[in-house]
Amino acid sequence: MKRTRIVATVGPSSRREETLAAMIEAGVNVVRVNTSYGSHDDHAALGRIARSAAAATGREVTLLLDTQGPKVRVGTIPNPIHLSVGEEVILGKREIPVTHPHVMAGLASGVRILLADGALELSVLGPSDGGVRCQVIRGGVLHSGKGVNIPGVALALPTLNPFDRESLALVGEMGFDCVALSFVQRPEDVVEAREILGKGVWILAKVELAEAVRRMTEIVAIADGAMVARGDLGVEVDLYQVPLVQRRLVDLCNAHAKPVIVATQMLKSMVESPVPTRAEVADVATAVWDGADAVMLSEETAMGQHPVAAVRAMACAARAAETGEVPIRIPGLGPELVGEVSAAIAHAAHQVAGQVGARAIVCATVSGWTARLVAAYRPRVPVVATTPHDDVARRLGLVWGVLPRVIAPARDTDGLVGASLAAARESGVVAPGDRVVFTAGLPFHEAGTTNLVRVLTA
Repeated sequence: MKRTRIVATVGPSSRREETLAAMIEAGVNVVRVNTSYGSHDDHAALGRIARSAAAATGREVTLLLDTQGPKVRVGTIPNPIHLSVGEEVILGKREIPVTHPHVMAGLASGVRILLADGALELSVLGPSDGGVRCQVIRGGVLHSGKGVNIPGVALALPTLNPFDRESLALVGEMGFDCVALSFVQRPEDVVEAREILGKGVWILAKVELAEAVRRMTEIVAIADGAMVARGDLGVEVDLYQVPLVQRRLVDLCNAHAKPVIVATQMLKSMVESPVPTRAEVADVATAVWDGADAVMLSEETAMGQHPVAAVRAMACAARAAETGEVPIRIPGLGPELVGEVSAAIAHAAHQVAGQVGARAIVCATVSGWTARLVAAYRPRVPVVATTPHDDVARRLGLVWGVLPRVIAPARDTDGLVGASLAAARESGVVAPGDRVVFTAGLPFHEAGTTNLVRVLTA
């Protein structure tokens, strides 16, 4: 059983229900919709297609909506443009349109502009009508919607643009479970998004700006999880610092029992190649060993030629890394959780499971919190999270090693135990007679009351 979650971005290569169903069967747990492309109706439609594809496979998926953020992007161009070294181009409203063209107009001569996560580089020559005239320093092919980064230049743009605000207001109606908040700079950005979203949807803060790296601890403390968005991060900070930021953010999220995704260029070669490179397989394995809850495919599945093969390759790489021959790093829960009863029960469940040879840890949970705490210890056995709430189960699909199962509300403790053990058996991870460790809270209808751990027979 693969415990690391796979996030796959849906796009032109994968938007057909049959393709998505094949990707889900190959190992996708979370379907990401990038709002930088399309309308609200398009995003809602992709969510419905993903749900339908999951239903066709008999599985559940978590739906993740990724906001645009204050990102300057290449606008719509009819066909990809090939930029040659030494060529002069105009960035702004006409030749190469960009969002927020007013940002371009004020750039000084000599300023570097990076396109498509740094794959292409321009140097500003001077202003031009409605934009800025540039010389191509590093050429390549440019597509619509690609990112525009201006390292060292602070852009006076709000974290949530009007389209993002509309998206957040529609999240519940569109049926998304989590939101990836792009270009977060400070904790207040998360608070602002929460005020629009309300409760019941996780906010994952994308760490991709230097200011977010500086305030990482504060941001993780207030968000529900995080994403190492290595594309923009690698052009906003020193490229060679990205692995260090990745390790720090994963450790921080693990310590807070919050899900963390490692993203961008994990299997980049598979946009065209049917097989990954050795380095890409090692990158996925390193993310698993670092303690990431999930690894993500972006253009590999959105616009690549082999979306299903990319998922299959990532699943194989993750499973190989999870064999136990190389241990997954477990930094331990942070000091703010030490002394919390739920955290103590989770730690005890993890230890007892190893000592008694349990085949699974079964967590009866209202909010999903105990399952997250147990998963933070990266136990060697599956964590079956039983809950009466569909939305809780769907969100837990993002958490490492957790098998969420929806059960009917129980009337008493015996009913809760019976329903939870039945769900564990039906999931296939335990058989009748297997030993399991069971956690719950009394009174069991209240969130945050986990205070019970028992060794039971399935």
